[in-house]
Amino acid sequence: MMRAVLRPAVLLLAAALGLAAPVRAPAAAPARPVPGRPGPRTPGTVTGTLRHKGCQSVAAGATVAVIGRDATATTDSLGRFSISVAPGRYSLLFSGPNLVSDQRVDDVDVAPGQTRELGVVGVWPEERPQTCGSPEGQAPAEEPVVAVAPEVPSLDLPGGAVGRAPPASEHLWVRGGPGGGPGQFGMQGNPARQDEDALGPASFAVGPAGFLYVLDALNGRIARYDPRGHPAGGFPLRSQGTEHAVEADLSVSDDGHVFVFHEGEPPALAQYDAGGRVLVSGALHASFRGVDQLLCGRQRPLFLMQNGQAVRVELGWGGMRAEGPLPGLPLGNELYARADRVSRWLAAVKLTSQDGRVRRSIQLHSRVPLTGIRLVGVDRRGLLVVAVDRAEGTDENAPAAEVLLLALTAQGQLAGVGAVPPGDRRFEFREFGLAPDGTVVQMQSDASEVRFVRWVLAAPPRQAVAGEGLVRGRVTDGGHPSPGALVSVSRPRRAVPVQPDGSFEVRLPPGHYLLSVRRPGATPSGFIEPQPVERRVSVSAGATVDLGALPLPVPRRLPEPLAPRPLPEPLEPVPPSGAAAPIEPGGL
Repeated sequence: MMRAVLRPAVLLLAAALGLAAPVRAPAAAPARPVPGRPGPRTPGTVTGTLRHKGCQSVAAGATVAVIGRDATATTDSLGRFSISVAPGRYSLLFSGPNLVSDQRVDDVDVAPGQTRELGVVGVWPEERPQTCGSPEGQAPAEEPVVAVAPEVPSLDLPGGAVGRAPPASEHLWVRGGPGGGPGQFGMQGNPARQDEDALGPASFAVGPAGFLYVLDALNGRIARYDPRGHPAGGFPLRSQGTEHAVEADLSVSDDGHVFVFHEGEPPALAQYDAGGRVLVSGALHASFRGVDQLLCGRQRPLFLMQNGQAVRVELGWGGMRAEGPLPGLPLGNELYARADRVSRWLAAVKLTSQDGRVRRSIQLHSRVPLTGIRLVGVDRRGLLVVAVDRAEGTDENAPAAEVLLLALTAQGQLAGVGAVPPGDRRFEFREFGLAPDGTVVQMQSDASEVRFVRWVLAAPPRQAVAGEGLVRGRVTDGGHPSPGALVSVSRPRRAVPVQPDGSFEVRLPPGHYLLSVRRPGATPSGFIEPQPVERRVSVSAGATVDLGALPLPVPRRLPEPLAPRPLPEPLEPVPPSGAAAPIEPGGL
């Protein structure tokens, strides 16, 4: 058996992550600076003023960050900011109170030693500020620069309680009790008694031919099962010293090679061929103790880190080649996905480009408390599968819990959904995996056995397939409902009825729209007609966009007209100097 120890991998991968010290080149003669001219690496400065889009109010206390650089600034009470950065072309990212998240301004060129003044930058507020018309009621001028906000499709997760969501179709695939024989798994402890030493298979994966590979750590082997669930042999794990590889993850490439990651001291990665022969193995950098999941494409394993980034690696006799960090899980079309729990009722799946720009942020709203969200992977149709953990109940030790499985398109559409029970505590790294046929495989366990279950996600509601989304909101006037308000949607022009409680709903095909809200009736005499409330809306199929409360602006009184000034008395014409006097008739 031939093994290649990846000592060069540590330095190569650390350099890719920015963790290794730079290699020192031979010292060159320093260039003589030209008097009055900045050096090539002299930092430049970017300044500007953030103002709410369509308003005169400024965005005070907002954060301005440079994508790809450790440089941030905070706007002052006048909305102004100044940030220093090395010369180059950058994207600025804006965030803060009452701002739509992940807004940016691209292609900001910074020259050495010079100041790039952006002027007034319009940023999109989440809700219309109360001081939108200030100062002094001036009409808002058109901003020369407007921040780009990502598309924000919104999905209302099904079910108002645990167990009420559409169930997925279950198919029991493999089951086995404790032991070391064929069809058995190494198990210890009892998770039902909250035993901290309760252990079972650490991870699993489904190969390209539909075979199930189980990382049976306590038995020191990888067990294999055929597509019908029958034992199909296996092979022993490479020894990791005296400890079992219980904190380990498993992935299988499209060519049948098996990759095993062990989170030890130091972390290690081993590659096996389809017959179980070790091709290459070695130690990784200490930063790989922060690995959240190991995935695999055709031949290159991909590490998902706990900070949401990813590192793609390639093993070889000469060491390891690394690519990264990447901004998330590769989704195709040059997009990368990451998922975050925003609050107890909201989670977000963000799709970014490789430079970190957020292109789309899919908002997931739940009526059941959220406890977490995880990326399962990308299936062969290009759908992103995520697992949303939900739990409710007053007893924190035994809450009613479920896992909601969602299949999402890159446009934020819902392609499949299903509610499944949580898999309990007999797994360290992985609970879900994807099979080549598109089903989701879950590892379940209790005190007596381990089960691998395949779930078929149900089709989404018909309106999602038909391609319509829902836009809703509530119009208020002085804090009270305004049922007489005039709500319209552009392209195509459409009037939206407003209910007595001020709420409205309209179904629209996927696209971008401008929604306008005007006060009912004609503006009274002596008042200035206020500008309509406008909201930019991005609609996706099957999604719900909730605009919240839309307060109507208050009409402003016309200024008092000035009193007319009396006209001056006409003056007698004065003849010019040296001119002859007029001759009176009959004077001769």
